[in-house]
Amino acid sequence: MSAWAETETEPLAELRARRRREVAGPRGPVSFFWGDFVTEVDQHVDGAPGRWSPRDAGLPGLLVRAGVEEGIRIGGAVVEGEAILHADEADGPTVAEFPDGAEGIIFTYDGSKYALQVWNQASPWAQRFHDIAAFDEDPTWIVRATVTPAEPGRTVSIIHHRDPVPVDVPVVATLQFERDGVTHQLVATAAGPSRDRLLVHFRDTTSGNESYGAGRSLWIDVHDVLDGSGETVLDFNRAALLPCSFSTAWNCPIPPEENTLTIPVRAGERHAVDRDGVPLL
Repeated sequence: MSAWAETETEPLAELRARRRREVAGPRGPVSFFWGDFVTEVDQHVDGAPGRWSPRDAGLPGLLVRAGVEEGIRIGGAVVEGEAILHADEADGPTVAEFPDGAEGIIFTYDGSKYALQVWNQASPWAQRFHDIAAFDEDPTWIVRATVTPAEPGRTVSIIHHRDPVPVDVPVVATLQFERDGVTHQLVATAAGPSRDRLLVHFRDTTSGNESYGAGRSLWIDVHDVLDGSGETVLDFNRAALLPCSFSTAWNCPIPPEENTLTIPVRAGERHAVDRDGVPLL
């Protein structure tokens, strides 16, 4: 179960304890040091030794050139000269080990360009991270929402922190709920490796002060929304921070304009914090 997936039956205290463990783990968001798409020959990637290049003829994976003194290991062997880091385990080794304890793995959106991601549990953010500050549990923030399936072809425009070009993302459903007699609306998009979960990424009036500025997310099982009942439950106590609240290496999406709430949602996670309770970012 990933750090961003949970079930409604998991007690909130257990969820928060698990989240903290996973955030601090070897593939937790505080361990993400940097990632760059490798598009040039002999390219340098921050946090990684060696020189990295795309493979010939658009083959998957990346080529690395390094000397023994740089200490890169792929498949248990020290790289001397050239080696391939694969994108798929079926093709060969997919993890490069670096002498400072960091690891490099490959990421691709579409199989046409490949990025080297560098993960390091000794990253500056991993060393500072202590806990996830959260609002106290509030049962009034468990609300029933009316579900309206989206019209075919409807999308929302999403931009990312380091990429101002909007990306059109399909909308699955619109969710309406009431708070203090006022109706509020959110849009849900498909997410997860098999598109079996819905993502509701939102901002509210706590964003940027009482909670992380780029907003928070609710994850919902797609069957809970599209089961034909016309309703679902939104438990804002389970609102989760995005990876970019844990490390500046992440290029997180900004919530769509449609998901900006005009009320404070004092429920769910607030900030990643150090031992003094100071937000990391």
